[in-house]
Amino acid sequence: MKNILLTGGSSGIGKELKDIFLKNGHKVYALDILEMEKQDNLVSFVCDITNERMMEETKEKILSENVKFDYIFNVAGIHKMASLVESDFKDLKRVIDINLIGTMLVNRTYHSLLNEKGRIIIITSEVASFDPMPFNGLYNVSKTALDTYAQALRQELNLLGQKVITFQPGAVKTPLCDSSLDGTKNLVESTILYKKQAGKFLKLVTMFMGKPMNVKKMALYIYKKSMKKNPRIVYKKHRNFGLILLNILPKRLQCFIIKTILK
Repeated sequence: MKNILLTGGSSGIGKELKDIFLKNGHKVYALDILEMEKQDNLVSFVCDITNERMMEETKEKILSENVKFDYIFNVAGIHKMASLVESDFKDLKRVIDINLIGTMLVNRTYHSLLNEKGRIIIITSEVASFDPMPFNGLYNVSKTALDTYAQALRQELNLLGQKVITFQPGAVKTPLCDSSLDGTKNLVESTILYKKQAGKFLKLVTMFMGKPMNVKKMALYIYKKSMKKNPRIVYKKHRNFGLILLNILPKRLQCFIIKTILK
């Protein structure tokens, strides 16, 4: 039995991973801003991963059980379609705080409870390795920065014999995936500078997203790869072929193509 710390356990990939771990006899300590249903071998905490005080209070509760973690799974994240020059600063900051700063705070807070040979798993996104698309830039920035953070943490913890494994999943059928389409529709209604382009971008998002992968299959894939004796340091799954082709092109040509399509 492994002891797992997992963020984002109430929905999406995090919920499916939580259920897989429990089904396979592991004990899960799950953090989320939403309350979770009680299950055997599940210890859940309502906790905002961007709130240092709440994180420390949760840590104290876990310390009372004298627990050492075999894995720390960083899954919690949000998505928002946004204009970088029109959106409210609070919205911009919230995405960075949750997707990047929150993950950094989780690992900083709980690393002392990680076993000597423990592993930290960080879920980023396929966009982390691609140039940003218009209106998805905020999410892209947060995930690219998260991917860079994962590599920096990997270099540090490698000196201690601990592994950091990164997963870059493509589109997965989750509430976060659905919110990207809804967010684009909201952008069309709220933008002043990009009324024409945002409307066409909705069609572009649908085209490039393709068919999202089943969330249970993605969670099972992450579980199996994470549990391997000698895992790779980066896993890429269900990547969008259109985005791969676009990113082969020079940046200037990418800008020209996108501008032509949205003009």
